[in-house]
Amino acid sequence: MGRSLQKPRGTQDILPSEQRYWFWVEDTWREIMLAAGFGRIITPTFEDTDLFVRGVGETTDIVSKEIYSFKDRSGNAIALRPEGTAGVVRSYIENGMHKEPQPVKLYYFGSMFRYDRPQAGRYREFYQAGVELLGELDPIVDAQIIAIVMKFYAKLGLKDLTVQINSIGDAKSRPKIHRALIDFLSAHRRSLCEDCKRRMAKNPLRVLDCKEKSCQSVVDEAGGVVLDNLNTESKNYFTKVLEYLDDMGVEYELNPRLVRGLDYYTHTVFEVMTKTGGLSVGAGGRYDGLVKLLGGPDTPAVGFAVGVERTIELVKTQGVNVPEPMRPNVFVVQLGDEAKKKAILVIDQLDKAGYQVAHALGRGSIKSQLRVADRLGTNLAVIIGEREVHSKSVIIRDLTDGAQESIIDRDMLRTVQRKLKERKNR
Repeated sequence: MGRSLQKPRGTQDILPSEQRYWFWVEDTWREIMLAAGFGRIITPTFEDTDLFVRGVGETTDIVSKEIYSFKDRSGNAIALRPEGTAGVVRSYIENGMHKEPQPVKLYYFGSMFRYDRPQAGRYREFYQAGVELLGELDPIVDAQIIAIVMKFYAKLGLKDLTVQINSIGDAKSRPKIHRALIDFLSAHRRSLCEDCKRRMAKNPLRVLDCKEKSCQSVVDEAGGVVLDNLNTESKNYFTKVLEYLDDMGVEYELNPRLVRGLDYYTHTVFEVMTKTGGLSVGAGGRYDGLVKLLGGPDTPAVGFAVGVERTIELVKTQGVNVPEPMRPNVFVVQLGDEAKKKAILVIDQLDKAGYQVAHALGRGSIKSQLRVADRLGTNLAVIIGEREVHSKSVIIRDLTDGAQESIIDRDMLRTVQRKLKERKNR
C-alpha cells in the first residue's frame, strides 16, 4: 500500500466551513472596486519568468529566493506568478490599454506563489486582492487608492488599522539616495548580515527591508537617509499626498524604513497594519517606471494588494459578524423510482422560478435526505412519494416546526412562495 498523499507544504485546503469568510472578503472587495469605477482583470497564473526578473527585480528576495520557475516542455522559462502587478502591466501593454482613455482602473483577486517559509498567515500558495490605476500622476490619486482600500477594510468590519507611509523618491532622486545609503551602510558594514552586504552593492534600498535582528539598529537609522536625500519634486509630491490623506480623514503614520520588497516602486509606498501587534494585511505604492521598463510607453501608475489569508485571520480574531453564504431555501425529498422522476421535474420548476433548490436524489430514505437538508440549514421541504405521484400533488413541510400540508401540483410554486414569505416575516 502506497504512502498517504497530503497537500504540499505551505498550501491549504479551504473547506466549506471556511467559505463564508472568503465570500465576505471577495464580495466586499468586488463591491468596493466596482463602486469606485474599477474593472476586473484576470491574468494567467503563470507567465514568462523574465517578466518578474525585469519587473519585480533580480535582487529582490521574491525573484532571487522565492519564485517558482521551471522550464516547460518547449524549453520556455515559466514562473508561477509571485505577485499580481507585473502581469497586469504586461496585459496593459500587450492589449493596448495605454491607447484607451486614461487612467485605466483595474482590480483582481487570485492566487500567488512564493517558495517562502510557511508560518501563520503565510503560505506558498496564497491569495491577493489587488487594485491598479495606470495612466495618472497626481498625489491625490495615491491618497484616493489608500482611502479606497481603507474603506474596504472598514466595510469588512475591521478596526485597529493604520496606514504606514513613506516616500522613496522619483527616478531622479534615486542616484543620490543610493550614494548616500551606500556611504552610510559602508560605515556600518560589520553590523550587517551577509545578505545585506550583497544587497548594499546591488540595490541598497533592499537593506531597509531586512528582517534580521542583527541589522535592525542600522536599518532604523538608514531610513532617515532616504527622506533626507529626496529631491524637491519628491518632497513636494509626498507632502501633497499626506495633505490629501488629512483632508480625507485617513489615519497614517510616517515610517522612514518602509521601502517594500519590490524594485518597481517610486514615490509613495504604504502598508496597512494593525495598531496592536503590527500585523501587515496589505501594501502598495506608486510604480511610475514599470510600464516603460516592460516595453510600454512612459506611464505613471499606483496600486495596492491585500493579503487575503491575513485579512481573514484578522476578521476572525476581531470577531466580525460575517454573514452566512446563501443557503438553499427549498429541499426536494423523494421516495421511490417514480417519485424520483417527478422530483427531477419539480427541481427544474423551482429552479426556473428562481429558488435555490437542494436535493439528495441518491439517498433512499426520507430520514437520510432530511438530515442533509438539516445540515444545509434549509427550512422548507417539498416531499414526493408514490402517493403524491399518483395524486398529482406534493407535501410541503416546514422543517423548523414540522408542520406540513398536501398541495396539488399546480399550486406548488404559489404555496412555496407564500411559506417562504411567512418565514421571512416571522
